[in-house]
Amino acid sequence: MAGLMLSTPLRVRPHGSATIREVATLQDASEILIDWPQARRGPFYQTAREKIESALANNEGAAQAQEAFTALCDHAGLLVR
Repeated sequence: MAGLMLSTPLRVRPHGSATIREVATLQDASEILIDWPQARRGPFYQTAREKIESALANNEGAAQAQEAFTALCDHAGLLVR
């Protein structure tokens, strides 16, 4: 499945943006991580990045990757509820 669909799409407001973005696939999440500010890339970022890239490469582990990405966005205050 292209991009590995998330079980529940997330709505995030990326750093420095007024736009709300819907994240429906792990590819969407990966694109947000590419633009993640360098100064804010800590352990939550690293875990999410590793899990997402692994899931995209192996077509498995999507649930764990989504969980890590959600935790990162929640920790950073980017989730829109």
